Amino acid sequence: MKSLNIFDESTRALKWCTWVNLSMLAFSLLGMLVDDRQLLGENVWLKPAKFAVSIPIYCVTIALLLSVYPYSFKIKQRLSRLIGWVFILEVPLVMIQAGRGVRSHFNFSTPFDSIIFGLMGILIFVNTVVLFYMMYTAFFKKLNADTLMQRAIQFGWIGMIISIAAGQLMISANAHAVGVPDGGAGIPVTHWSTEGGDWRAVHFLGMHGIQILPLLAYFLTKWNWKNSRFIIWITGLVYLGFIGYIFLRTQAGLPFLNV
Repeated sequence: MKSLNIFDESTRALKWCTWVNLSMLAFSLLGMLVDDRQLLGENVWLKPAKFAVSIPIYCVTIALLLSVYPYSFKIKQRLSRLIGWVFILEVPLVMIQAGRGVRSHFNFSTPFDSIIFGLMGILIFVNTVVLFYMMYTAFFKKLNADTLMQRAIQFGWIGMIISIAAGQLMISANAHAVGVPDGGAGIPVTHWSTEGGDWRAVHFLGMHGIQILPLLAYFLTKWNWKNSRFIIWITGLVYLGFIGYIFLRTQAGLPFLNV
């Protein structure tokens, strides 16, 4: 992660995925300006816009992680292509449903809606398999990074496992809210429920530790901070403890924030 070059030849697919999703973000933002239709209390184009923001961040994260993984060029290229194509295809599916003014997730209203959600499920399954392969490597192989960075990555992957578990609970329930129907009052932008539990909060918090914790390790090393290993351990444990707390609140049907 010392180089400023985020993408190389092995992660070219992630680079293309980033630019494709940024273009879809621009389209979604335009849609929000000219289309005032609402779905579950928010503009129909807000969801694809949020996806198109998070996916470039995710692609950059995976590219940086692969730069310190002990994989061959071919393996890095294959993983990059798998994730890249998953998310080049994912957001257009969400945008198709936004254009139709219907839910993209947990929607079985028509055979077409079921097919769209089923395709998204297959794509996310492929992504999850890649992630578990990278998780395994982080815990059982030595990365091309110092111990501090590897420990931060490990904590981040544990958070990702919790995020994946929250995603599976949403799929099992065919809904993201717990104790209340989907589409009620929610936090602005994220629209996480303020009336009941919402697995999207756990999913989001668990997903982004893999960015925050390695970034913290990077700056601790750069600044030659004393007790950096202690800081990573405490930060990682507090982070996981917080996610666990939100997980239990959500399971009990309690909102992320009482607004």
